[in-house]
Amino acid sequence: MAGKDTMRPESNSVPLLMSALLSIGALGAVLPGTACAQTGTPPADAPEVLRFGDDLERAYDEPFFPGTEYDESVATPESFLARPVGSRLARHDEIVRVFEHWGETSDRVDVAEYGRTHEGRPLLRVVITSPENHARLATIKRAIARLADPRGLTEPEARAILDSTPAIAWMGYSIHGDETSGTDASLAVAYHLAAGTSADVLELLREVVVVMDPCLNPDGRQRILTQIEQSAGYVANLDHASMQRGRWPYGRGNHFLFDMNRDWMVGVAPETRGRWRVALEFHPQLFVDAHEMSGLDTYLFYPQADPVHPAMPATLMKWQKAFAAANAAAFDRYGWGYYTREWADGWGAFYSDSWGSLNGAIGMLYEQAGVGGQPLKRASGEIVSYREAVHGQAVSSVSNLTTLARERRAVLADYLAGRRRNVDRARPGGDRAFVLVPGRNPSREARFLDLLLAQGIEVQLASAAFTARECESPLAEAADTRTFEAGAYLVHAAQPQAGLVAAYLDFDTRMDDETVLEERRSLERKGESKMYDVTAWDLGRAFDLDCTWCTPGPVDGAVLETVPELARGVVPSADGSAPVYAFAVDGADDASVRFAVRAMELGLAVHLADEAFQAGGQEFPRGSLLLRRHENAEAFEVTVHKVADEAGVRAFALATGRSEGEGPDLGGGHFHLLARPRVAVLSNAPVRSDGFGHIWQLLDERLRLPMTMLDAQRFGGQDLRRYNVLVLPPGSIRRALAPHAKGIAAWVRSGGTLIACGSSVAGVLGEEFGLSSVVLRRDALEDLDAFAYAAERERSARDVSVDFSELWGDGASATETESDGDVDDDEASAGADASATEADEADEEDEEDEEDEEDEEDGDLEQRDGWMRRFAPAGAILRGIVNEDEWITVGAGPELPVPYSGSRVLLAREPVRTPVRMASPAALRLAGLLWPEARERIADSAWLTVESVGHGQLILFAAPPAFRGWFAGTARLFANAVVYGPGLGADQPLGW
Repeated sequence: MAGKDTMRPESNSVPLLMSALLSIGALGAVLPGTACAQTGTPPADAPEVLRFGDDLERAYDEPFFPGTEYDESVATPESFLARPVGSRLARHDEIVRVFEHWGETSDRVDVAEYGRTHEGRPLLRVVITSPENHARLATIKRAIARLADPRGLTEPEARAILDSTPAIAWMGYSIHGDETSGTDASLAVAYHLAAGTSADVLELLREVVVVMDPCLNPDGRQRILTQIEQSAGYVANLDHASMQRGRWPYGRGNHFLFDMNRDWMVGVAPETRGRWRVALEFHPQLFVDAHEMSGLDTYLFYPQADPVHPAMPATLMKWQKAFAAANAAAFDRYGWGYYTREWADGWGAFYSDSWGSLNGAIGMLYEQAGVGGQPLKRASGEIVSYREAVHGQAVSSVSNLTTLARERRAVLADYLAGRRRNVDRARPGGDRAFVLVPGRNPSREARFLDLLLAQGIEVQLASAAFTARECESPLAEAADTRTFEAGAYLVHAAQPQAGLVAAYLDFDTRMDDETVLEERRSLERKGESKMYDVTAWDLGRAFDLDCTWCTPGPVDGAVLETVPELARGVVPSADGSAPVYAFAVDGADDASVRFAVRAMELGLAVHLADEAFQAGGQEFPRGSLLLRRHENAEAFEVTVHKVADEAGVRAFALATGRSEGEGPDLGGGHFHLLARPRVAVLSNAPVRSDGFGHIWQLLDERLRLPMTMLDAQRFGGQDLRRYNVLVLPPGSIRRALAPHAKGIAAWVRSGGTLIACGSSVAGVLGEEFGLSSVVLRRDALEDLDAFAYAAERERSARDVSVDFSELWGDGASATETESDGDVDDDEASAGADASATEADEADEEDEEDEEDEEDEEDGDLEQRDGWMRRFAPAGAILRGIVNEDEWITVGAGPELPVPYSGSRVLLAREPVRTPVRMASPAALRLAGLLWPEARERIADSAWLTVESVGHGQLILFAAPPAFRGWFAGTARLFANAVVYGPGLGADQPLGW
């Protein structure tokens, strides 16, 4: 609690403290923020130690909130940091210690831990408001919750809440860990609110409950802080491009290098899931997300640029403009540069501020010019200190909070109006529902349902069959009506979280015409896209679910409280007394891959079925796993039970090896022995850190598969014989790997499985590696007809038919081959020879002209393709056609929604196998912006290829299959490649 009411004005305290601390620093004392902290007086001959952060020469001593008086009994951040706040990067443990102290000593501050990072660092929820609001905080939260779900709320009740309830602000800082100034600014803002005694501060605290997350990404922050400190010198480096400001993998992502600003839709990170809980507890009306951008820039804040997603609140732009006006006025007082609307558009529904807006809040973004925790020189010659960058973030925060306090009632009223519209079934589309039919992939469906419930989205479990009309599937198939059985899950469009439902589940949300036209102008005139991120996403397609948007009639059933727990463990055979011959695991479920990983790690012999089979009264699809007793050790059954529990699958005990149906018997050649994957993944620059992270998290956290990171900068010293799988994440890897091309090729031919994803594919194509017959479209413009023919032959092979009359020579077709003329073979041959001679002579005469024409045609083809590449998709969802005869596609249906970005197009024909090929032009696009030029280039191309190379294989994914953890359908194919590839596509030497 606060002590006696003593005051100090910041306008005097900051320069005095700065002067005192800098004087101490000049005398050589070692403080936090220098190379190490120590006690006592250093000896006279002690070596000089490094000073981190701003140097003494360029100290920035402007008070952050001039004229404000502060309660002296509240400890300052400087008393913990021993440096002015913002003059160096504060460590996460220091930040925690400061906030915990305020929580223990101030009646304005309450601090709670809402979660832990992968590395075990605490995540803090800090509530700052007046003592009176703290005393009634439970009442305030209940009142705001009534606005958030206004079903049954009367007008008198609503007026009473609007008149008496503070607004709630969510203030989130530095979700990208190397965009550091936001977190340091949180210390200044929190102290201002906890200790300020001026009238404006007290008014703000009466009108607003501030919920602060001071460090959204502790693991990333600690990573970049360590890099910066380890590369610091005695002389300040002002170069914006120096490695002293960070290096691969930087601190943008969390432990697994995920960009958590793009994780709000799926919640892969534990940090995200914890934030969901806190945000849904408080239901904020302002949602601030503090970032950084290039240090050579100035400062950006909302309002957003076009396009804005149609699921956003109708009043969002009005309020963003009002908040921006106040922010601009605050910056004008300091003469700081800033701008709005230039590039941060409102289309992506998966960002932090977007998630807040979809929940009804006013989403606000700050983008401060990042200086990397130390001074930086801009192109103009201006030198910007780190503390000045922190100051800008702090001023924006307090400006936004002040605006919210001033407009409290109007903001709450608009929040209520938006939430009322959400639950209105009479609005356009309000009678629609998203329906999930369970059973295709239980573990994936459970994950999907869990992420919906965790975001407060209501899900109804149908207790009886029902019929719906106007049905649309994720593959753009329409039906007038469809009957759904009991057990289906419904997500109604009319519900409190309608914004999230529309943004994350609608199949094909389209941009407005003016935005599309402006994008076309920019592409044609400048060759530049205005799209900031991907243009399409939806969870139904990304998870490859059996789902439908429809208009249902009345549906019986309760709202789901928790996701039903999936059955796991061993299922005994019908004849419990008979000895177990084998165990079988359904291979359609994603969890079966995790089961295979763990089983092989424990030394079990695991087989994969290339055809469906029937056993133990169950139907097992292609890709199911079989473990035979006679091939495994004594503790076989105990081990299978343990692994099934860990992986979350059911292992069915089978008493016989004889199939019960027409499928293969269990001891035959349709069951292929898997080989334990020994996996290496290329890392370090030039690999993309986020693309690497998506693969790392999938293999490590989800599959629990041991993997080795191989340093791309030291690749030549690696002994690849220790691995049977090498994964190349997205990145411009050719230059790094080219010196080792022969060694890589030899490793593949000896039985290795090489997997390249996205942009890394181009790095292994061509004669340099000599591994692949796959080509980039831009390199095969003269052979497009041949590749088109190959694609057509594959398409026709999907629906094979035989004309038996023609085959056996029955009927009139046999006589149609006879000639009416009496030309014998010799005459025919002579005529052919004469024609050939004449043709040869003509060819010789025209050869030079034709060569000239061909050169011109080649140039025209390249020029046209170059123009078409300009219109490459920024991120669309396209239709992939799946070859269900390939081992790598187990767990997928005949068609699969796949992500696609960029101008890279792969062409393949025999002997290359194409497990996933892009659909024909008319059927290609499922969602997102796809220009006709891009459609022409991508249609019928290869999305996934498999090539046998000696005893090994090369697997190519045209786009990153594990992209952001969004696309569970394509991630399954990647998991198959890694886990099943060594035993199925490659040849491993037999032991003896």
